[in-house]
Amino acid sequence: MMKKIKLSMAISIPCILSQLALAENTSETTISKPNFTLFTSLGVLNIEDKDFDPEAFETELGVKGNIKSNDFKMIYNVKVDLSDAINSRDTGGPDGEADIHVKETNMIFPTSYGTFILAPRAVSGQYRDLYSNVDYFEYNEAHSGNATPSGNTLFAQASEGSDVIAWASPKFYGIKFVAATLSVKEDNHNDLDVKSFRAIYNQGGLNFGVGHVIASKTLTGATKDYKRSAITAGYKFDKIDLGTTYEINTDTFGTAGDYKTLGLAARYYIDDSYSVAAAYYQKDSDIDSKDNKGRVFQVKKQIGKSVSLWAEVANYDITPDNVALGINLSY
Repeated sequence: MMKKIKLSMAISIPCILSQLALAENTSETTISKPNFTLFTSLGVLNIEDKDFDPEAFETELGVKGNIKSNDFKMIYNVKVDLSDAINSRDTGGPDGEADIHVKETNMIFPTSYGTFILAPRAVSGQYRDLYSNVDYFEYNEAHSGNATPSGNTLFAQASEGSDVIAWASPKFYGIKFVAATLSVKEDNHNDLDVKSFRAIYNQGGLNFGVGHVIASKTLTGATKDYKRSAITAGYKFDKIDLGTTYEINTDTFGTAGDYKTLGLAARYYIDDSYSVAAAYYQKDSDIDSKDNKGRVFQVKKQIGKSVSLWAEVANYDITPDNVALGINLSY
């Protein structure tokens, strides 16, 4: 498997470089005007056994655009999140300038042979494609909470990745395949620290996906590689979205133990403005003390395309319960 992945990297990197060379040599290269984006989610948060607190859940500034020629296309994207800097004093920090978080820095190269991605920082594609069916919420997002805070940490999948090289196949009858590698550590004598694979079907109202992640034992000096598998399915009806994701973790690093997490979620659209969402999560660990269950409920009001108001209530067996109210603004 390692030889196959190194071979794919050896093929993909020259393909990217050749595309750059083609763009440089043509006189018809055009650079689009950059598109600046903003997404901010501000509100109040009350976590069990903690004080009520005004909070910046997310404050993202981004710039994206593309470069085109007859034989070449490149999409670039940079996004930073300022919420850690804004909330810094809440956690004992100083003014917070050092807490600016680079969320995305990537270049995407669409070709007739698939799409190549070079991303020193990126939102995890594994998380986006395999967990979105149970990730309907603003604060209680269905990820590990390692990169960005979340009230729901029953899943192990992270929301972001670093030092990523990936390839996505052309879509065929609604199916695409994605392979990626992450170089997390630079001093463990292993170039490919994490390898991930997924196959996704998405057509009409139905989506289905399976994925597998292998984290090298050299990351922590463990005796076995850590493996994580996930399967997901979802369907969008006229007024109801339904989804489920099942995650299996084996040979985990540290004291987490092996565990499985199931998520079930639904959103009902009352009308064009109001919707309600509910989800149930269950973590079953081989260490009984780490078993956990969670129930999350949300009411949301959409005001046009750019503004929404929301309220969430979450109850967990082990994780602290929380209540969050917020307003989202995007353009």
